[in-house]
Amino acid sequence: MAVFTNRRPITSADSLTPVQAEQVALSGRLYDGEDLPADRRLSADGDDEAVLDFCELWDVVADGAPRYEAWFYQVDSGSIFLAGTTEVVAEVVQCGLECPDPERRLELGTAMVRAGLLPASDSAHREFGEAAENVR
Repeated sequence: MAVFTNRRPITSADSLTPVQAEQVALSGRLYDGEDLPADRRLSADGDDEAVLDFCELWDVVADGAPRYEAWFYQVDSGSIFLAGTTEVVAEVVQCGLECPDPERRLELGTAMVRAGLLPASDSAHREFGEAAENVR
C-alpha cells in the first residue's frame, strides 16, 4: 500500500538534489512547454509567469521504501516520478490523476484519496475511495 508522506513546501532550488532540480524543470516543461531551469521555476519573482507557485514535494512510500516523488504546483497540477529518477509515471491535471499504467494509477489514486490530495469532486474519487476501503 502506497502512502503520501513527508510533505514539504519548496520555495527555492537551493536545497534540491540535482535529480530534484531536474524534476522541477521537467514539471514546468510538462505544465507550460517551456524548457527552463529549476531556479527560474522556483524564483521569488512574483511577476514571473514561469514560476511554479504553491510548489510542494511529497515522498510516496510503499513497503517501507520510497517508490515515487510527487510534485504538486499551481494549486491543481502535479508530476509524479519514480523515486530518485526523472521518469514521469503520472501527472495531476486540474486536480485529477492521469496515469497510463492501470495498476500504478490505482495505487497512486488510492494513496491520493487517503492523503486528501484528490478532491471528492474528481470523477475517479469514488473508484479510488472504494479501493482504499478494500485495502484496509
